[in-house]
Amino acid sequence: MDTVKGPGDVVRAIIRARAEGDVDGAIGLIAPESRDQGRVVSHADWRRKWEGLLASGLEVVTERTVEDGEWVANLYRLRGVPGSGGAETRGMDMVRVVDGRLVEHWIFVEPDPA
Repeated sequence: MDTVKGPGDVVRAIIRARAEGDVDGAIGLIAPESRDQGRVVSHADWRRKWEGLLASGLEVVTERTVEDGEWVANLYRLRGVPGSGGAETRGMDMVRVVDGRLVEHWIFVEPDPA
């Protein structure tokens, strides 16, 4: 994996690894104990989440990224979100990165547009 520099670099590396199916590479950029939607989670929790989403055929396109210190926000177009019937929808997340590792993640996905 490329040398990671700042929070935006970490987030882009996680997105790239996940898109390539490299769950181990993505997880390696996450603190051993982090928060996802306010819950304390482990690497095993991230693995289950991402393997489930990859198996569902989820497609994610990052449209915009904004960085502010430790925080990175992404606006996404998504297709194949579980429960959406394959419809395209939008989502946004905020990720906090400390010392080169994701430590906090929040996401919002639009309700099913149907």
